[in-house]
Amino acid sequence: MGRIGMENVPESVNKYYQAEEKEFLVMTVGGTYGSKCDGYWNKSIAILGYVEVESGRTSNIKGSLSWSVEDYKADGNFKKGGIIYRIKGRLPKLLDGGEPWINNEYRMSGLYVTEIISENEKNEFLENLLTEYRKEVSINSEVLGKLILNKEVNLYETENDIEWCGDNIKITLTADGDDVDELLADAEEFYKNRQEWDRKIREYASEYLTELANDWKYDAESGNDEDFNEDDFVEITEEEFAKRIEICDISFDGDGDFSVYCNDDDMFWGHTVIVYGNIKTGFESADIAG
Repeated sequence: MGRIGMENVPESVNKYYQAEEKEFLVMTVGGTYGSKCDGYWNKSIAILGYVEVESGRTSNIKGSLSWSVEDYKADGNFKKGGIIYRIKGRLPKLLDGGEPWINNEYRMSGLYVTEIISENEKNEFLENLLTEYRKEVSINSEVLGKLILNKEVNLYETENDIEWCGDNIKITLTADGDDVDELLADAEEFYKNRQEWDRKIREYASEYLTELANDWKYDAESGNDEDFNEDDFVEITEEEFAKRIEICDISFDGDGDFSVYCNDDDMFWGHTVIVYGNIKTGFESADIAG
């Protein structure tokens, strides 16, 4: 409990949030996450809504609590999920005409938190939001089985792993917008033609990433072996690369876009191989991440 975040807040906070601090009750969900920006960290945790203590005004807009720290591990780790906190914080500024900042181009919502006063508070409005949030939302597919909405990341995910050319994979659908039926149709058609797609994915990934895999292999072997002999170096072939990657997750993002996530069999020291494409126009890029 107590003050949270940097004493001298970044200028971006003053630009986007009101100066006045007020007390709020907030319902947190999920865990804390962060991103680095200009030498400090922006940390956040999702909230389902809040109650402004003095006025009693309520909000059921899902947003976030945000704060800034110089050291990511220094402070500000809220406990994960389903807890009502009493905080002091700053509301987003309003646009011309009084519209809340959530409607601006940055899609900002929630509060900038400056102090944690207490935890495990009680509030009927916020508890009802949590009850509704925890209700299962799902869709059923004769091809893929049941897909359940993961509300923390806003994705529909197959309830169980499904078979894909010898691998067990997850299929996910982005839940933004009203095109879930279209996404499901794309995923079902993609899966029905999985033998052809599996071959194309592996060929494309190997064409674009085998050279990079050999760079990584060369660096590893030459850097870890004092007796390394360049003449003994055995390159990974495109055929070998295509066989070694293991498809583990395919995500469909709307307008025919898809992302295929693959285990790298340690060719990139445990990084994930990602192939991006579109059902109608074909593959777009391949990269590694993680």
